[in-house]
Amino acid sequence: MDLEFRPIEVPDTILRALRAASGKDQPFANDVLSGRVKFRECVHNGQLVAHCVGNANSGEILSLSVNHRYRRQGIARQLLCQVVDLMLADGARRIWLATSPDVTAPAYRFYLALGWRPTGERLAHGDEILELPIHDGANPIADPVSGKSIQG
Repeated sequence: MDLEFRPIEVPDTILRALRAASGKDQPFANDVLSGRVKFRECVHNGQLVAHCVGNANSGEILSLSVNHRYRRQGIARQLLCQVVDLMLADGARRIWLATSPDVTAPAYRFYLALGWRPTGERLAHGDEILELPIHDGANPIADPVSGKSIQG
């Protein structure tokens, strides 16, 4: 399958709105405008099939989504690995995400299989915080055979 992994281009209209942001949205807007928010997508035959977004400033993986027809092909792992690489290169020292605490959910099992660990922390609405253990700045979801980060 011919998949293209690439940065997501933020449209000018969104950039203008971010520049005008105020209040609680201002820190996130500043992170996007400064390049600290990392956007990656996967496209197949011109169609968006997956994306991943992470904030190097906070260390949070904000979003990871794969079209159900494209699941179980390594796309989520590759996108997540790319975004984690970018976040680490930009100085993130803790990589974390919030997810449903349902241990039977496919997403929860996916994260655990990649080495994410529960922290015991919960958000106010109940999501559980999982953390990716980082040792010596290395990306632990890099290719298990070569030890190198997955490049797209």
